[in-house]
Amino acid sequence: MNSRTALLVACACFAGICPVFADIFVMKSGKEIEGRLLAEEDNAYKVEVKVTSSIKDERVIAKDEVRELRRSSVANDDFAKISKLVPVPDLLGNRDYERRIREVEKFLNIKPEPAESDKAREMLATLKREANEVLAGSLKINGKMVSAADYRQDAYDMDARVAEIRIRRMVEAGAYVEALRAYEVFEKDFASSEVHGNLAPLMRQVFRAHVSELDDMLTTLDARIREQEIGLQRMSAVARRDAELAIADEAAQLEAINKAEKDAKTAWLTVDPFLRKSIEEGLSHARKEEAKFAVAGPQKMAEGGRIFRDALRLVHSSDKNSPSIAAALEMVKAAMLPERYMALLQAEANAKPEPQKVEEVQPKESEPQKAETQKTEPTKAVTETAK
Repeated sequence: MNSRTALLVACACFAGICPVFADIFVMKSGKEIEGRLLAEEDNAYKVEVKVTSSIKDERVIAKDEVRELRRSSVANDDFAKISKLVPVPDLLGNRDYERRIREVEKFLNIKPEPAESDKAREMLATLKREANEVLAGSLKINGKMVSAADYRQDAYDMDARVAEIRIRRMVEAGAYVEALRAYEVFEKDFASSEVHGNLAPLMRQVFRAHVSELDDMLTTLDARIREQEIGLQRMSAVARRDAELAIADEAAQLEAINKAEKDAKTAWLTVDPFLRKSIEEGLSHARKEEAKFAVAGPQKMAEGGRIFRDALRLVHSSDKNSPSIAAALEMVKAAMLPERYMALLQAEANAKPEPQKVEEVQPKESEPQKAETQKTEPTKAVTETAK
């Protein structure tokens, strides 16, 4: 919508001809009540009505007093909103499912058209089924629900997939610094994962975009500072003082953030867009990392997940004190997987029961031996009596 169209729409609304999206209840008395249907019960409608332009109220209208209900396009708008709730994105937790379930149930409470009602019920069933799985420990990854048990069996590659999804979301949100920090950790932990190669093309674009962003920030710095000063000069004395205090407070916060990041040895620092030194440091580091990424050597074989799975199977099939346990741990160590995966294998080994001790069984006497013993015992007794 261009500015002229927006102006015409605004004028129309002020003139009282802007379309009103409301449900209309035609009463048996002939009176019409405009409002928004919130819920429909067996004998009544729960309706939101406008008292004034800024005040709304809820009313209950008995069904036997209504001759006709004319639904507005708002109902369609409401369905369009809830239709985006399914399919559910990856990695969502139980609270997110609960919120989506409430939204669909709220829509169903207004008893929409049959076609929309059927679709909403299907969505609700899907949401509740997946919510129960999440409550039991499952997680949606790449559009599929993965149980907690299946996740543990393939922990290395599963963790890599989760990290990849989160990095992609950061990139989509334009949070390049956060994405580059996360990718730095991803490189260390999941270089031998199945999904490692999938991120390389995207991260190449992120490096390029971040360098371009900082370069533009440096080029326009003087102009932006002048524009800020002109804006301050045009303010009243009180407003200028408040604005200057806000600018100083923001600069102090960024300085504190930078100090904490440097103390933590964070490579990708938060940049102050109005501080030349901050921009130049960020740009210098970004260009160096981009060059290193461009000439990176061949990728590691995607064997980390297989090695972890093989080691876990070896742990599961071996006795607690078997040398195979140590061999499984050595496999993971040699593959240079992070220590937490060795700890996971060790925990699985520690949880195994102790091997049962086999009790020694005394051999039974044969019948000839038993007879011989019985013959000698009386002789021994007679000898003792003679003494």
